[in-house]
Amino acid sequence: MLAGMEFRHLRTFTAAAEARSFTRAAEQLGVTQAAVSQHVAALELSLDTRLFDRGGRVAELTDSGRRLYEYASRILELVGEVEREIGRSEPTVSGSLRIASSTVPSERLLPELLAAFRERYPEVRESVQVSDSLEATRCVETGDADVGFVGERPRGDQLASHPIARDELVLVVAPGHELAGRRSISAKRLADVPLVIREPGSGSRQCVDDALADGGVPGSSINVALEINTNAGLRQAVSGGVGAAFLSRATVIDDLDAGRLVHVAVRGIRPTRQLYLVSQANRTVGPPLREFLDFALEWTAE
Repeated sequence: MLAGMEFRHLRTFTAAAEARSFTRAAEQLGVTQAAVSQHVAALELSLDTRLFDRGGRVAELTDSGRRLYEYASRILELVGEVEREIGRSEPTVSGSLRIASSTVPSERLLPELLAAFRERYPEVRESVQVSDSLEATRCVETGDADVGFVGERPRGDQLASHPIARDELVLVVAPGHELAGRRSISAKRLADVPLVIREPGSGSRQCVDDALADGGVPGSSINVALEINTNAGLRQAVSGGVGAAFLSRATVIDDLDAGRLVHVAVRGIRPTRQLYLVSQANRTVGPPLREFLDFALEWTAE
């Protein structure tokens, strides 16, 4: 039964199992989708069992497929060990990595993180989709992204989440704003200030709403001058005098130092949140994603 099994078929099978897609496996391996189908079919013929349920949106492993994946992973790990100890000093990690991110992590964390990751794993191709926390979380849940960086912990047990950084949001105004000369204001005074805010679904919007409510400023009392879906748009609106806005201190530190924006403290209100790295809890993890998760957690800890 094992005579027809080839090592390349096992490699193709594990790629398809990890990607849950013959098309994505083909892209990662640099072969055609037909070749992936042929390799999987050869394994199924050799083992006389179905390895994938192909009727749904994604290619899910059967019970036999899950058992084979365990063995195939061990075989590939042993081959990698041989290559490290006897052949190459370090195995090559290659493939694609789809990242979904809310705006603050995309500006604050990802540029340096991806630069460091690419230096270690130059053959991994990353793509980044920037939206709000709700949409980035949805992309990871549906499999449209492999990993996400968000400003709100996902609910439910479908996703695994790891705290990676703290993010403080501060009230900022333009230098010519009436509050620019004030070091602080009361929470009650804030209700009279026109605010530029993020859209519903944004992690930073939820953080600000919660902090204001805790400080005695309900959402119904907020004077909304403009709602916009990017932090860059918020900064531009504030600079243009549209209103004040709560923005991540890390993303406006240069503007504050240069005097392009002014920080005004709100007594009794200090919006602070946790940023999270999220991935599917029960998904089979392939080399690019596995290495990235380990690298990102180590890098952010440092």
